[in-house]
Amino acid sequence: MPALIYGRYAEVGTRLRRAVTRLVRGETWAATLGVADTVDTKKADGLLVLNGPSPLLGGSPHFQCYLPLVMVSDAMHRGRLPREREEELFRDSLETYWGVLGLLSPANVLWVHSPERHFPLLRAVESIWEVLDNQGDRYSVGSTVGQRLWSMHSNLKYVLANHGIPTAVLNAPLPSGGLAALLPGEGD
Repeated sequence: MPALIYGRYAEVGTRLRRAVTRLVRGETWAATLGVADTVDTKKADGLLVLNGPSPLLGGSPHFQCYLPLVMVSDAMHRGRLPREREEELFRDSLETYWGVLGLLSPANVLWVHSPERHFPLLRAVESIWEVLDNQGDRYSVGSTVGQRLWSMHSNLKYVLANHGIPTAVLNAPLPSGGLAALLPGEGD
């Protein structure tokens, strides 16, 4: 993960405000987040946070996965960043683990609200699911106790529900075929 998103919420927020300013000036998404400087999730403590800020998590460092896209949305809403960059940033987010996690974050549901974005997101998740799932009980939407990604509410389940996957299936453990067994085809 980019080192920029690892830390306490306030620290990460400060770094991301500077990063968004660079994005406003025309830098790429990858350059803005400094992807050359990374932190290995297996070697760092903390949770992979998909929603926040949470007062429960404020005292220790975590991966603030939801925050880059939240701050980009805020910059667009305030007119600092042109809305025309949204599709580019969505596509760039599909290319990285941390970008996909940002899109799966409930705080960023508007990034995946459009049905045209569902299948690109599902394809990206499917291609990296093993890596995401191998993080184990490290995901949080604000709780101090981590969970597996599949067991929590995320935009993955939002998109799947919008393609007819029943709530009972979404609330159950993954079927024996894994995530691939649930993914609809583009015509579905």
